[in-house]
Amino acid sequence: MTRIIIAAMGANGVIGRGEGMPWHVPEEYEQYIRWVSGQTVIMGRRSWDIFGRDLTTTENIVVSHSGRVTGALVVPSLELALARAAGTGRTVFIAGGASVYTQALASDWVDEMYLSIIHGDHTGDSYFPEWDQAGWDVKRREAHARYELTIWQRRR
Repeated sequence: MTRIIIAAMGANGVIGRGEGMPWHVPEEYEQYIRWVSGQTVIMGRRSWDIFGRDLTTTENIVVSHSGRVTGALVVPSLELALARAAGTGRTVFIAGGASVYTQALASDWVDEMYLSIIHGDHTGDSYFPEWDQAGWDVKRREAHARYELTIWQRRR
């Protein structure tokens, strides 16, 4: 089972503002939807409230202590979410938010990261955690008109 962090962020690491993203780059979001389609997606409750409506073709697991959500299994920890995801036989995408990313990066649970850096100046209230690139290799880079995608692979 491959476990992948997937995120879009500004060059300053911002990933969110209020109840959404501080940019509108539909081609990057459509790429995200294509990648996660038919796979397993793990995210926190706030991220689910923002993006869950678009995840109809995925196995959805929400990390939360606040009860049920429509269209997803709710578990109280990332560790339990990953254990549950292991049984799906699908690629697992960890899709935010900041707290879930922090927990995933603090462990060795993640094999790859798909990080899109959105061009421009963006402000927000949620940030991707700082991480040490020394344990990772660039697997692929793609330049797009409004963002750059880098796929990172963990050194084992």
